[in-house]
Amino acid sequence: MQHYKLSDIYIYPVKSLGAIRISNTKTTEKGLQYDRRWMLVDNNNQFMTIRKYPNFLFFHLYGHKEGFRISFNASYLDIPFSIASGDLIQCTIWDSKVEAIKGDERWSRWFSEQLGIPCSLVYMPDKADRRIKPLWGGTTVSFADGYPLLITCEASLTDLNEKLDEPVEMMRFRPNLVFNGGEAYDEFRWGSFNIGHTKFQGLKPCTRCIVTTYNTITGEKGRQPLLALSRQKIDNNIVFGQHAKSLESGEIRVGDTLEILNYKSDPYAAIPGLSL
Repeated sequence: MQHYKLSDIYIYPVKSLGAIRISNTKTTEKGLQYDRRWMLVDNNNQFMTIRKYPNFLFFHLYGHKEGFRISFNASYLDIPFSIASGDLIQCTIWDSKVEAIKGDERWSRWFSEQLGIPCSLVYMPDKADRRIKPLWGGTTVSFADGYPLLITCEASLTDLNEKLDEPVEMMRFRPNLVFNGGEAYDEFRWGSFNIGHTKFQGLKPCTRCIVTTYNTITGEKGRQPLLALSRQKIDNNIVFGQHAKSLESGEIRVGDTLEILNYKSDPYAAIPGLSL
């Protein structure tokens, strides 16, 4: 029997910007509380991503009072974790049209000045109904790329780094929940599992993109770790970590034990009993 403990929790209050490392959090249907509920959009209300704007790497976030602080070079901005009202707009993220609340114009102006391009900061209200694919249960999700949570394991990173000339850090993969213990890549097979007293469902392996090739400190782009991951594909996909969702509201904290309730027959197996 494998033994796992939750070693790190990360939230990304603004999609594609930096993480805040926290010791405990609440779970919601959309993901972890405060995770990816803010997003930058361009003049067409199209979502902006680190894939197109690598300078996003240099925005650093910190918990601050009732919200968070974003710093960029010598400038900083304080933003609340949530807002309840404001002008509503329709924004686009991948194939989804989502209703969002436009943030304070001063915040959008600050981002525009730092990036040198016009953009707006928008917030996803609780009532926003963006759905994941029906194959994985159709639950709602935040401004994350596609699924509420991303889990990774330290054993998997250790295995990957043994294949690299220069090791990479876990933050290349932008996880929400990191676990220690167990065997490399065992997380691909997790079906339903408990973290502490809260139940979760494993969904599918996370397909990786060029974001993993950017050095998180210098912004320099390389070939790794995508090249190494391309040599260990699953169903012809370059993957690392697994997407998951919470099956109930609860609270989790660093140090919680992971209890695996069942394993999937294969990494891409649909949720048992799901009627499509």
